[in-house]
Formats: sequence, structure tokens, C-alpha cells
Amino acid sequence: MTGNPGFLILSHQLKTMVPSLVDALRRRGITPYVLSSRPAQDTGAPDWRPQVAALHVTADHALRHADIDALLARLSAEGVRLLGCISVWDAYRELMAHANRLIGAGDLTEQSVCLLRDKLAMRERLREHGLSQVGAWPFDARRFAALGDPSRYFVKPRTGFASLGALRADRLDDAAEPQRLWDRAARDVAYAGAFEGTPAFLIEEFIDGVECSFEVSVEQGSVTVHAVHEKVDLRAAGRTVLENACVCPPTSFGAAVVARGVDHVTLVLKALAVDTGVFHVEARHTSAGAWEIVEVNPRVGGACIVPSTRLHSGVDLLGRWIDLLLGDAAGPPAGEPADDRMRRTFFRVFFGEPGRRVAGLTRRPGRIGVVEDRVFVHEDDTLPDVDREIFVGQALWDVTDLGPDLPADFVVETESYLEIGYRS
Repeated sequence: MTGNPGFLILSHQLKTMVPSLVDALRRRGITPYVLSSRPAQDTGAPDWRPQVAALHVTADHALRHADIDALLARLSAEGVRLLGCISVWDAYRELMAHANRLIGAGDLTEQSVCLLRDKLAMRERLREHGLSQVGAWPFDARRFAALGDPSRYFVKPRTGFASLGALRADRLDDAAEPQRLWDRAARDVAYAGAFEGTPAFLIEEFIDGVECSFEVSVEQGSVTVHAVHEKVDLRAAGRTVLENACVCPPTSFGAAVVARGVDHVTLVLKALAVDTGVFHVEARHTSAGAWEIVEVNPRVGGACIVPSTRLHSGVDLLGRWIDLLLGDAAGPPAGEPADDRMRRTFFRVFFGEPGRRVAGLTRRPGRIGVVEDRVFVHEDDTLPDVDREIFVGQALWDVTDLGPDLPADFVVETESYLEIGYRS
């Protein structure tokens, strides 16, 4: 496989969509190379190992800049010609930009990625451009104590993900709790490298309303929204917020409101000087009828976002991202919806209980068969005792034939699709 031009995939602990990325690259006649951090547990060679030209696993549980530099030098010495680098792991996005700068692929700069991932800096930029009315400040004990009504404010890490440490301010026990949450996250081997150094949190005014995610690609500054997912089942659990289910397109409001959201996201990305890439932009349509940005993630969305978008609009977000990095946005056909209608999709994510031992996993199909599903744990696995979301499984449905509204009984029915039993 080394005769073809290559592409580097940065994997976190041998996970993070590697099979899908490998497939997208091989369909383009490009040889995949993988650089991965060491898994928390030794699970042997991954199933996709025969499909890549080389797999390099570091001694650490998280990748570093030095790992990128060393591998690029090694591959160059071996005569490998890399065309670019890609990673869907949020904490490796700066590493991806660093690698693409050295390779010469078209990507955001590390500085641009840092701006997008820093939720306080991003909010301040949007306020400067009149694109946000939400106030945000660095978290400290004095400011926390001065909050008149903590329920009107939200606390979250300036740079973080998995919704860890993201909660309404009135749910904090005291001003020292963010430090404790950060310390626990830093000891979570599965998220190694994501929560390091001095804890940095922010306080921002709570954004009410219906939350959606916009799946976006940007080519030479031109913004295209390929799908809009409405989060229809958000729940607070422990010290995090669980996003249990999404429907695409949204059902809580019509096309005109969605179109205004698309216009707002477009203005936001221009204000943030985004000129290329694929993005998962989270925003809320408030009770006042305005759109407010929650986060701008410089990567594809997780869970079933990629297959849901493909089913809805025919666009493969991973392939689209690779083509943009190659400077070949025309690329191979992006695909088309299954028929002349945009498909309506629904997916649900199943979360586990911290510290519990899994006794069994049972699928219980309902009135509509799933398009695809995945289960990430096995019987007798003990789930980690952590303050974050613990993914157990996910499932995607095509709900086009249910009509423009999403029946409430169907949403409830899907909660039972994957039954997770625990040992006492």
C-alpha cells in the first residue's frame, strides 16, 4: 500500500472513527497511516489494522506535538509522501493543524483552532461583532459569590468537551468544585491530555431555548450547511449534560427559523475568520426568537452525526473534510439522498451508570427498524467511575415515513431499544 500517496490519521487510544476515515481515504486511492496514543487497556490489534500501511502507537495515553514531529520525520525518511492529516478527536485538533502546516495541506492555523476551542475568547469575538448578546467572564470565587441568581448562569471549562464540568451555576456546591471536577477529569485515562495544566473555567449567562447543531463545511470562505439536528432529549446527570437524542431536520420550528439559523451561523463563521474545514456548530433558538451560539467545534460531530447527515442529505462529512484538506472539494461524488426527498433522521445515544458492572445488553426493536447501531461495551465490563458521559451505544433511524412531526410515543419507545442490565 505504500506506493500511493499517504494521509495521516491521528487516533486517540486506537478509537475515534478510524474505520470510517480509512474507508474514505481508500475510496480516494490514498493510503492511510495511523498515529495513535496508547489505549487505556490492551485490547490487541484493532480490526482495521490490515487496512492501513502503518500503525504507530506512542507510549503515552495522549498524543503530543513531539509525536507528530517525530513521525513526520520518520515517514519522510522512508520516502512516504503525505497529502494531509485528519483527526476527529477534539483535543487533537491543534495537533492536526500543526501537522497540516508542516505537510502543506490546506487547514486552519493552530491559532484559529485555539480561538474556536476557547469558549470565552470565541464569545468575546462574537460580542465584538454584535453576533451575541450573552455575557461571559472568567470563573473565580469572587464572581461566583456575587451571582444574584445562579440559575441564570452556566459554568463550563474554557476548553473542554464531553460536557464535563458543564452545568448550571446553581448546581455547584461551592466555588472550589470546578477545581475538583478538573482534577478528577485529569485522572481519567480515557480522556488523557484533554484536561491538563491550570484549570480554566468561565461563567456565562444561561442561554435558554431549543438547541440545535449545524453540520457545516467551509470552502474558501463559502459556508454550506448540510444538516441541522435538533436535540430533543437533553438531561442533566451528575456533573454533566447528556445529549440523548436528535432529530434532523428540527421539528420544533419551521424552515424559516432554520434558515435564519443558517444565516446566523454563516455570519458567525465569517466573524471568526473561518475559511476552510468542517464544523459542528451548536446554537440555541431562544424564547426571544434569536439564535445564540453555544459552541463552534472545528471538527465533525460525534455519535451518529456523520451517518445521520449522510442519510439526510447524501453528504459524507468525513469525505468532504478530506477533500477540503486536499484542496479538491470537487472530489468524488458526495452521494445523494435515498430518493428525491431529504430523509428525516432520528438517533439516540445510550449512556451508562458510573462504576456499574454490565450484566447484559439487549436490543428491543420497535415499530421502525434501525438503519445502524453500535454498542461500545461488553457484558461483564465495569464502567468507569467518572463525572462525564459514558457512551454505551447508539442507534440511528430513518423516520421520514412518520411525517413532519416526531411522535412523542416513538421518542419514548426508542429509549428501550438498548436495555443495559447491571450486576448488583
